Amino acid sequence: MSFAALTRWLNTQTWLDLFLWGGVLLAIGAVTVWLLRLEQRQFAARGKGRAWGMMRLLALPMLAITIATVVLTARSVSGPAALAMFYLALLVLGPLVWIGLHGLAGRLQSPRLTRSESLQLAISGLVIFLMPPLFISLAQGPIFSASHQMQAFSRDQAPEAPLLHLAGPLQHWQLHRSGALYTQTLHAPAGIQIERVEAAVGDHWSDIATSTFASVCRHDNDLHLAWSTASPPPQLRVFWREAKNELMQSKYRVDPAKLAGLPERPFTVGWREDGFDLAVPLSRYNVQLGWRAAGNASLTRSQDSLQVGENFANTCVMPGYRRIAWQTEGPIDTVSLRFHPPLPAEAWQADYTREPDL
Repeated sequence: MSFAALTRWLNTQTWLDLFLWGGVLLAIGAVTVWLLRLEQRQFAARGKGRAWGMMRLLALPMLAITIATVVLTARSVSGPAALAMFYLALLVLGPLVWIGLHGLAGRLQSPRLTRSESLQLAISGLVIFLMPPLFISLAQGPIFSASHQMQAFSRDQAPEAPLLHLAGPLQHWQLHRSGALYTQTLHAPAGIQIERVEAAVGDHWSDIATSTFASVCRHDNDLHLAWSTASPPPQLRVFWREAKNELMQSKYRVDPAKLAGLPERPFTVGWREDGFDLAVPLSRYNVQLGWRAAGNASLTRSQDSLQVGENFANTCVMPGYRRIAWQTEGPIDTVSLRFHPPLPAEAWQADYTREPDL
């Protein structure tokens, strides 16, 4: 890991993460020192303390030779057999080289180490080298769980306040004859920074950034709601700050009484050569695209939900959407909008197709 990558990782960790990882590293260090001290006493009692010290100094060069042997052996073969050769070298050749180097180095010591003593140092050295990654791997789950629970507890303690977003008008859209939607946009005033948006799923709150909750999407600090008329309005819990002030939480849900009597409007898709324009922003989990490259009659469906430069923090397909690779893919030919209202209502899909040029 580079220093820049390490710095970025440290900046993403909470004080609890750093405290717990510090404890893990201290434990690894303490166990390593204890093992080395115990081993040193055993060899000193036999009058071979100096030989033990030299063997431990040679451990790093021997490790480097072993790793180089494994890597060079695996790279000597190309194609599908390279992976098999790597595992063979790692599990068979690597241990043989490691033990062989210890046996050779042990014979050169004064006093000379026996074969069993050299083998003991090879095995204990391997344990010492493998212990840190093993401990770190085992600690990841518990540390993540503890950190997640602490963050959730801290968020729950945030004081409640009215949501400062400006609620746009409620709109009622008819998508061909497939189904209908309600939509609304919550515009963030200047200086508001959203840290997390959760949606109610039964009795639980789910982070929309890590789930495929399609009734609300986020674009920067604005929120865009769109739900099937067969679904209840989404219920949100928004965590936000104003400048560098205290973390606040706000709950928001559309009053169902305000939906009665809304005039229906036809949902439209505006076509451009490099993309398309939806009537309102929708979650990327609702939208699937299709295009036909030049000279190809078959339709290609989008598989990747993100393009270069996009991220999961912004989950909306906005009006003005542009395909970066439209010149090689071809213009967007179809836009399919998919909705999954709660059971027993059935899932439905509205397909919009570009009209051929006359």
